[in-house]
Amino acid sequence: MRINRLQKGMVFDMKLFFQLTGYELKKILCRKRSVITLLVVILLGIFSVFGTIVGNYYYMDENGEEIAISRYEEAMIDRRNGEALSGRVVDADLIMEAVDAYRQVPLDKIYYDITLEYQSSARKYSDICEIVCRTMDLGIDEFQQLTREQAEQFDQIRRENKEYIIENLDINMSENMKEYWRECIEKSPETLTYEYSGGYYRYVVIMYTTAFLSAAAVAIMISGIFSEEYVSGADNLILSSKHGKGLVIGAKLLAAFGIAEALIIFLMVVSYIEVMAVWGTSGADAALTLLGNIFEYPITIGQSALFYSICTLGSILLFTALTTFFSSAFKTPFNTIVVMAIILIAPMFIVIPDSAPLWVFQLEQLMPTNMMAFWGAMSDLQYEIFGVVIPPYVFLPVFAIIASCVCVCLSYRIFKRHQVV
Repeated sequence: MRINRLQKGMVFDMKLFFQLTGYELKKILCRKRSVITLLVVILLGIFSVFGTIVGNYYYMDENGEEIAISRYEEAMIDRRNGEALSGRVVDADLIMEAVDAYRQVPLDKIYYDITLEYQSSARKYSDICEIVCRTMDLGIDEFQQLTREQAEQFDQIRRENKEYIIENLDINMSENMKEYWRECIEKSPETLTYEYSGGYYRYVVIMYTTAFLSAAAVAIMISGIFSEEYVSGADNLILSSKHGKGLVIGAKLLAAFGIAEALIIFLMVVSYIEVMAVWGTSGADAALTLLGNIFEYPITIGQSALFYSICTLGSILLFTALTTFFSSAFKTPFNTIVVMAIILIAPMFIVIPDSAPLWVFQLEQLMPTNMMAFWGAMSDLQYEIFGVVIPPYVFLPVFAIIASCVCVCLSYRIFKRHQVV
């Protein structure tokens, strides 16, 4: 009988808890500033993808007259060109095809990429040109003069670059981290195969803006989750009520995190669908090094996009936790918004000198804003705990969860022990 009564009490408490959570959700979502913020952020998130293909792109014909094509058509051209080359090994044959195409481009023009020669022949090989120039440290003019003998040395130069990196690892690194670098570099493919991955590249670029907008929305909507109770005087009623020091606080926190994560997941899914619809889903199994100057982790482009998405969820989780913490500590929502705006924007202007210790750069990566960036999640700065080297795309979301739990506990404690006057 006693067990049955306890079970009924637990069911009742859970039901009450979710009722309170629903009430807190309504309080947040029914505020005018929340409605406006959500509408603006969702609309910007939805149309940010299509905004990149709105308008026209211009290039010159053989008579020097401007020819206009839509940005969408331009994206389709790049997609068709990339998919036509997908699956081809970056070898001397492909490199010389690209060189021959680029030799037709007049470099005496200030903007050679708007010439008819570039558009009709060289543009198809722009990704190949970028890969070769990056690997062999060439300029466009040097690429035009590349010989077949030099092109045949592409794989050898890639190997030499790897060996140089391994031999010149930062002396500030631990031996474990150096060994991790060696393993990652040695696992990278000896022969590079090109795959068009325009969809995934666009996704990781656009998601940074989307995550930034989501964080700004969280700061505005959640800033008053606790402090508005101080302003209105409702804290007296809440803290003196039967469930005011338990279920109500928990319901507030669940509502705050629920709104924040639901918003970023919604925008993440919408952005992914829109981007893949325009630029295609190909390239998921391609080597990560194809995305540019990025550390060669032994994962594919598709896997990197997934890990980055998890890091983005973690960044919003941590940003929300910090917002609830400051909301419980400050007496007005305005103070919370100001502090969270600084936390969101300041990292974009922080420049750390190259001579700084490694831990300073690692600490900078832990800021929510830096977690939102793909290049932060795939940074070449790993973390080491008890001799185990952890890549940032694994460490950052784990850190975000742990730090969020700490902030939640502090928020709960501060509001619960708030002195009612």
